[in-house]
Amino acid sequence: MNKKLTGTQEDAFYESLTLGLMKTLSYVPRVCHVTLDRRQPLNPCQLVNWEQRHCVYLPEDMKKFYLSTDGFVLHWSYQYAPTDVRRVGYIHFPHLLQVTLLRENIENTPVASGGNGATATAPMPKDKWDNPTPIITAKTKIFEINNINEMAKVCMLYDSTSSNNPKFYLLELSTLSWQFLAETFSEYLRMAIAHLGLPYWELCFSSFGLPSWTEQLFLLLAPHLLEKQELRRGRIIYPACEHPYNILDPNIFRSKPKGLAKSSTSIVKSHK
Repeated sequence: MNKKLTGTQEDAFYESLTLGLMKTLSYVPRVCHVTLDRRQPLNPCQLVNWEQRHCVYLPEDMKKFYLSTDGFVLHWSYQYAPTDVRRVGYIHFPHLLQVTLLRENIENTPVASGGNGATATAPMPKDKWDNPTPIITAKTKIFEINNINEMAKVCMLYDSTSSNNPKFYLLELSTLSWQFLAETFSEYLRMAIAHLGLPYWELCFSSFGLPSWTEQLFLLLAPHLLEKQELRRGRIIYPACEHPYNILDPNIFRSKPKGLAKSSTSIVKSHK
């Protein structure tokens, strides 16, 4: 069983996990009430039970995340006027038990023409950012991570049950089309943080874009995220050092039951 952390150690862990986002938001004009709902970590048996139930292996970074905290919720409010404060910012990583197979009918999405009928010369379908869209087969497993206002779903896709390298896509519910989001769980987490938890930030990568009121918040707080030539739009998975990406150190995840205090101390030092 994981040893319970002290308040200071837990603060340091979440500060590292969110790459200092809470402190950054506290300096943004009109942003207030920044809160983080913390959760207890899973134990290894709970994680293995989930994998056995769904007959897949979680990627290593996602395992370490859930052995550190069973998801988390970060939200913040924006002061539109002295008496008008609204909760808008939101980063949600669900409990592992809430990561479930997508049961809706997705037969209209691009499907591989099985057997020898597949043509090697057929062009690979691509999304609006020129990334290949997934080919859904009988072996594909699709897990829902988040529901974006009933307009789209963030999904984790396994090409086959033997894989432990799922990719993350946005499924647009109106057209059942796919848009690529992230190569790994860690990258998806970094993207949520880089977008400050702005509402519906995932729709930046959709074919229909952001709702108008959300776009206004982007223009106020992070206009660079709407630039057409913004580096994240290029989907460079391993950017050069000069590119403005925060690096998430996987060592912050508390995957071992012993030596947690020592681990937490090293986290603080590594991020100073």
